[in-house]
Amino acid sequence: MSRRRRLSPPWLPGFWPMVAFLLLLGSVAGYYYGLAKLTDFKKVPPEPAAKPAPK
Repeated sequence: MSRRRRLSPPWLPGFWPMVAFLLLLGSVAGYYYGLAKLTDFKKVPPEPAAKPAPK
């Protein structure tokens, strides 16, 4: 049984690993971006000063 010979080298070596890396990076960045957009920050009113305990 003869092996098929590759006719030419790939045009862009490492193309699919780079696509997978960029997809992973974009999904993680998109997750945190969406999390930051959905988070509603509000100011918390300061607590009243505690009175000193009587002796």
